[in-house]
Amino acid sequence: MKGFVNPYNFIGFPENKARAYTDEDRHTGVIEYKITTKTPLFIPNSSSDKAFKESDYVPEHKSYDFFSYTELDGNQRYEGEYYVPVIPGSEMRGVVRSVYETLTDSCLGLLNEETYPVKRSAEAFKPALLYRDPSGKIVLYEAKSYRIGSPKQPQNNRRPAPDGFEDMRNGMPVCFAEPLKDDKGHPKPISTYVIKDTVAQDSRENTGYLLKWGMGVKKSRYHVFVAGKSLGIQLTRENVERQLMDLIASYLDQPAVLRENQLAYKEYKKDLINFLRGEGTDYFPVNYSKLTLNSRTLYLSPAVFTKEVSAHSIGSLAKKFAPCKENYCPACDLFGYVGKNNEASKGSLIRFTDLYVDKGREDKSPEDYYACDKLTIQTLGEPKLGNVDFYLKKPQGANYWTYDYYIKGNGKIIIQEGMLRGRKYYWHHRNPKVPAGVEATKLNKTIRPLKSNVTFIGKLYFEGISKKQLVQLIWILNSGTEKLGLKLGGAKPLGFGSIACEVTGVKERIIAIEDGKVAYRIEETSFGHSSYEDAGFSKTVKDELYKIAGLETVPKDVEITYPKEVAQKNKPLTEGYKWFVNNHTTTTGKMARSRSDVVIREVLPSIQDEDFSLPYNCKPENQRNKNTGYSNYGGNKGGYRKSGNKKWK
Repeated sequence: MKGFVNPYNFIGFPENKARAYTDEDRHTGVIEYKITTKTPLFIPNSSSDKAFKESDYVPEHKSYDFFSYTELDGNQRYEGEYYVPVIPGSEMRGVVRSVYETLTDSCLGLLNEETYPVKRSAEAFKPALLYRDPSGKIVLYEAKSYRIGSPKQPQNNRRPAPDGFEDMRNGMPVCFAEPLKDDKGHPKPISTYVIKDTVAQDSRENTGYLLKWGMGVKKSRYHVFVAGKSLGIQLTRENVERQLMDLIASYLDQPAVLRENQLAYKEYKKDLINFLRGEGTDYFPVNYSKLTLNSRTLYLSPAVFTKEVSAHSIGSLAKKFAPCKENYCPACDLFGYVGKNNEASKGSLIRFTDLYVDKGREDKSPEDYYACDKLTIQTLGEPKLGNVDFYLKKPQGANYWTYDYYIKGNGKIIIQEGMLRGRKYYWHHRNPKVPAGVEATKLNKTIRPLKSNVTFIGKLYFEGISKKQLVQLIWILNSGTEKLGLKLGGAKPLGFGSIACEVTGVKERIIAIEDGKVAYRIEETSFGHSSYEDAGFSKTVKDELYKIAGLETVPKDVEITYPKEVAQKNKPLTEGYKWFVNNHTTTTGKMARSRSDVVIREVLPSIQDEDFSLPYNCKPENQRNKNTGYSNYGGNKGGYRKSGNKKWK
């Protein structure tokens, strides 16, 4: 293989979603099974997020013991104190449902369908003003931007807000005299102005509206936006809120966001909400970008260099595989559903019990189940949907693509919604190497994981299901016999959570008439081992499922990691954005000035590729020692006290 394997990949969607089965036979009983941890496993005991002393060293650092029936005290620390681990039945239910959905061509039942992806843009947005007309409609006006305010002297490498603007709000009217021009004919910063609470007649010639800040940029001056002509674009309040609120939320979610920027984001959000409620003046400053002159796709932002909030939700992009609202799929029929507007619902036909350790030796103590006393792990972020290099299929002939459009090599923008790669699955690590000595920060966690080769036993009760459904459940819970694994719990990208499942018994409750009376009896069922085909699973996904679920698919000597550049190879990953920065080049080798300048170099390989790895990269040759000005992903910097990690067992 040429490099590393990304921790996750995608099993593609079939052509059509399956409909619920119509079999009329009914079976009730219990499947008894066991699972064995193939790598360390972690499921948090959420009764305390300060289980270990690292949370005292770094107050915002969270630390968790493994799940047990013990209610932890948030004021107590549990170094060296162990409890018998338990796996909640809800955890097994979640992973089995996910696999069942895949194998039966069902919907994505747990999809966050109302999420609108946010992605960084290379386009320079233009100044504009939202205008609220007397009827309450919101119309977009183009605007001219003037600099305003006298910069303060930097203090401790930080630049305070321009002098005199500390208590001003975004959108406040500013009456000002026409600014002078410099030698090149450009307006100088406004030096003579009056800020009003409301717009009134004034002796000065111009009135504009204050924009106080610019998305993380150290501002030496603020800006005043002066209204020009109407762009003829009418917006709903919902559209404005969705774009700007989601965008601000994406900046607030950045791990390394500075406090002053955080406060500025929140201030802009508050001022925008007041404007949308009809308070203050009738104008509010924004920046905008249209894909093409005649395009209806419009992006809004408080800043010039910013991100784009997709016009399409994940649910709309998933199309027929979005969570069922009607015409229910096999998974919804088995696991239960709540229909559109709560008008229809069905309870689950199966129930998972909690799983308990198979004690084996009577003298085994709780400590024997754990890999170490505690471990501080690397920062694990939420799914980054903006990484279209991985989450979307590459359109044919595209240099660059997003959830709303793609750009050909000739620079032409094609407006077309993106195509999701499919269902997300994690590769199994053969020998996970979790680095010791990771520093505790507010971004990562300290945990107490179980070790490999711990066995748990559990039960799955079923009631009124068909023979086909029963055989399918047995196959999934017996998949370990084919050297296939499931992924359970947290820290999956680091190799945690690989388990092998094996069915140990199936019992059915038989109802019969004996001597004129209804009799119940329990009968052992010879479950054997049905083949994939005998279980009636999808023909489309088999090869991909067998490969990514294979416990031995990835060679031992290949690193499974989030993307790394060459200098990060075989080292703990602390700056995960670097590979993606290097993966985005430009058509000119210079700073990207527009969307059409950007080129994506590598995409996530297919599961079925013979070599499904990615190369450790470095900055493109034509961009070394140059600032492309395109990517600005947040890194994880800083740290505090090191965790006292013990050796793995």
